[in-house]
Amino acid sequence: MNGRPFRFTGLNIYNANSLWTCSYPLGDGSGLDASLTAIGPGQSVFRSFFFQWMATAKGQRDWSAFDHTLAVAHAHGEYVIATLTNQWAACEEPMPGYKTEAWYQSGYRTWLDTTVPSSYRDWVREVVTRYRSDPTIMAWQLVNETEAGSRPGGPCSATASASLKAFAGDMSQLIKSLDPNHLVSLGTMGSGQCGTAGASYQDVHSVAGIDLCEWHDYGAATNTIPGDRWNGMQVRIDQCRALNKPMFVGETGIQAGAVGGYARRAQLFADKFTVQFGAGIVGELVWDWQDGSHGGSTLNDYNVGPGDPLLRLFSSYPRS
Repeated sequence: MNGRPFRFTGLNIYNANSLWTCSYPLGDGSGLDASLTAIGPGQSVFRSFFFQWMATAKGQRDWSAFDHTLAVAHAHGEYVIATLTNQWAACEEPMPGYKTEAWYQSGYRTWLDTTVPSSYRDWVREVVTRYRSDPTIMAWQLVNETEAGSRPGGPCSATASASLKAFAGDMSQLIKSLDPNHLVSLGTMGSGQCGTAGASYQDVHSVAGIDLCEWHDYGAATNTIPGDRWNGMQVRIDQCRALNKPMFVGETGIQAGAVGGYARRAQLFADKFTVQFGAGIVGELVWDWQDGSHGGSTLNDYNVGPGDPLLRLFSSYPRS
């Protein structure tokens, strides 16, 4: 950041911009401020959904939630990774539920609905133009968990990687032409999805306008460097190092009830953070925050709430 190495920890607060558009609302009032206070000063970055649906009211653009989120984050001295659309249906109504390869080939330029005023590409132009001078933005992320499949869980075509690379090139070039100051992330799970499996992950991330690599870490609570020899975390670290691009863990989740409780979960996260930072990861963002009035930490899900022992970890890994 600003020409210096930067290491960060924090949470996903995916609904920071919600006005009942994505889970409970934090996009106005005191809820987000109270949440950041409860999380504590160790958090330096949080990741949130900045979807078009969340900035639209009755078919018209409404920036109030985004303005609020960035102002509150700035007041707490925190940065935000702004994710601009979802691969999936969640929080994207009424957009297409699953973005197929056809969407990455052309649909992102053309798909419109009467309840949202812009195509995805035009939406990105709008939001980046509005916030390009905001120092609270750490990075623009094109998609949450992008994959260029035929359907959820369906086969990957031979052209998936080329389609995703062309999309990444077009969209990152658009953002950089408007905002040369902020970083750009494609947004990937990283574990072998359509378009980024194997060597294709490195090829897609070789696009000049993509600055960051990303991995999502689930289902391997006791494995500090998870994954296989084709699509595992170490493979991705090596690929991104070859590109001279840093890699962060955009989501990492452990269900406390599956590992013996909250204290044990915090220790497992500590083990992961220590090893992964040592291996070259530059950021760790836990999935996900849930405030106390909506249940806080829960044993049977990934939720992290006030007083959770893992929150103390963030101060153990200061920004560098």
